[in-house]
Amino acid sequence: MKNHPLNYLKPLLFTIPFLIFSCSEDEDPIDSEPNLGVVEEDFEVRAAYEDTEILTLEVLQSSGLGFRTQSDADICTNTVVTHDESTKKITIDFGTGCTSPNGIVRKGKILLSYSGSNFLLPGTTIVTTFDGYETNGLKIEGKRTITNAGIDIFAKKVTLNVKVENGKVTWPDNTSVTWASTQTRVLTLLDERYEASITGGASGNSREGIDYTVLVTDALVAKEDCRATGNFVPSQGKLEFSILGNTLTADLGEGACDKIVIVTYPGGSKEITMD
Repeated sequence: MKNHPLNYLKPLLFTIPFLIFSCSEDEDPIDSEPNLGVVEEDFEVRAAYEDTEILTLEVLQSSGLGFRTQSDADICTNTVVTHDESTKKITIDFGTGCTSPNGIVRKGKILLSYSGSNFLLPGTTIVTTFDGYETNGLKIEGKRTITNAGIDIFAKKVTLNVKVENGKVTWPDNTSVTWASTQTRVLTLLDERYEASITGGASGNSREGIDYTVLVTDALVAKEDCRATGNFVPSQGKLEFSILGNTLTADLGEGACDKIVIVTYPGGSKEITMD
């Protein structure tokens, strides 16, 4: 009796699924690491604007408009601060460049415009803009508005609404990140320092042209003691990034004054030390 051609194919048909299954079992799963450079750039942008906020509040204090009667602003001795009370404008001029006591190199001007007679008054606003301003080689542009949204004298807390519009940070190689942010910050005034609890979100376009958004999912805690040393990475809290359809979580820890961030993404996680 002749064998039907299908009889020769039967062993092969049974073998193919086995081979496919075996190959997939032997291969290790591939973790797809998304573009974490976007996350690192976002932290650099935040640090650049945080530095300007600290300078803003410190200069306001030294001008008698802030929370305290004296200031220890981290500026060079040759920095020129001009206060025009009639127009309610302050100019911080770093000239062609200098290095602060904390080792931060700044150049150009920070321009402040304020309302009210004291920043402790609810409704008072401070608008910060820039004129050829750079910090550690990064050129800063945009408009940053801080509004006093309320004060609790007994709890020693001040609530600030902080908004960055048309933000742009440019690196020495002329690549840049555009950035916008809306935040609420609750400052708790301690003896000679403060802590800030920060919520809100931001959106940006990276140096590679990648659009992304980021949201604070667990309030960030920024300590003045850390920020005064030039460390602008919050001590705790979590951020959620949305990048090219991927969701990433940046965990800043539980209170240590360091620059370590654990980034978790689909398929894995990575520890990054932010510069």
